[in-house]
Amino acid sequence: MDDRRNFDTSRDIPLSQGPPSPRARNTARYSGRRNTGGGAMPRVTVEKRPSLHEIAQHAGVSVSTVSRFVNGQLSLSPATESRVRGAMSELGWSRTAKTSRTRAARTDVIGLVVPQIGNMYFGRIAERIVAAAEAQGLSVMTVSTFSHARKEHDYVELLLDRGVDAIVYAGNHTTNEALSQAVSQGVPVVVIDEAIADATPHDTVLVDDYAGAYQAVAHLAAAGHERIALVSGPSGLNSVRERRRGWEDALVKAGIDPARQVVHSGPFSEDFGAGALSHLLSADEQPTAVFAASDTIALGILAGAASYGLRIPADLSVVGFDDVPAAGYVSPRLTTVRTPAEKMAATAVSMVIERLDDPGRDARTATVPVALVLGGTVAPPAGA
Repeated sequence: MDDRRNFDTSRDIPLSQGPPSPRARNTARYSGRRNTGGGAMPRVTVEKRPSLHEIAQHAGVSVSTVSRFVNGQLSLSPATESRVRGAMSELGWSRTAKTSRTRAARTDVIGLVVPQIGNMYFGRIAERIVAAAEAQGLSVMTVSTFSHARKEHDYVELLLDRGVDAIVYAGNHTTNEALSQAVSQGVPVVVIDEAIADATPHDTVLVDDYAGAYQAVAHLAAAGHERIALVSGPSGLNSVRERRRGWEDALVKAGIDPARQVVHSGPFSEDFGAGALSHLLSADEQPTAVFAASDTIALGILAGAASYGLRIPADLSVVGFDDVPAAGYVSPRLTTVRTPAEKMAATAVSMVIERLDDPGRDARTATVPVALVLGGTVAPPAGA
């Protein structure tokens, strides 16, 4: 719902006066309809508190600088402090109970950061976290970063500015300064799916990426495949490195040399999966099977196979990772590794509640088990 439909923000600002000041832009006036007695309803001024993002933009500094300054964690040069305080004054910002509240002042709202809410994997995790939180009487404020590192940083600060009790964070980068700041400020943080390297001790919920990849590749090797390509996500991610490690160890266990296999890395997307086929088919020794490090990539491979005249699994066997709902809708059904989204969500929310009740407890990491789901996309190599 767009609350602006009841506001007239131009009636009191004649055009001859030019554009409104930054202060005026944060004020909206309600123009009431005439009442039944013929008199005009009084004007009600509603103040919109400026955000730290607006202050930072007005002062020409980063949001992190403003956030740490107002929380007493950063000393600024006289010139910079003057600009920041000037921006606060001009925009009408003042420290409210929400800004200065202690961590004991609960709002029963947790923030959730995900790379892409439209991604099949993260969308499913987000749904499960909302359900698990609501079952505990908590509400969830969700933001989607589109896998941009800057947005991952800024959205954490935005959630803190909105006064959430805790943050559940799923990122696509291994560092986030704002998240470290949140932990140091005593905000409960639970990182899920992808480990963060630079945050102070925090709770973590991870998938057993190594075991899942090992099971997938061992299954392909048991079917008789000796040329098993790896099509993976961004190589800098720990989850991707663990899945590659599982792929390599399973090959070695089966007596297959990993160095002779095709490896292709890129984003977690269907387009990348479909495009990877040309890379696989141009290899001197074309693979007869592919381990795709996510179902999104695997579904792209399945979708693009027909354009290359490939039959799945007669010409190319494919195993994915995640078991997103779409894996069960394609024909043949995708063989994949199931990551238990409900278990991940329940564990993350449980960690949030434990941390809120006992802020001083030691940080812990939970690794949820995975399972191989047999579909119809694996068969012995042609001629075997």
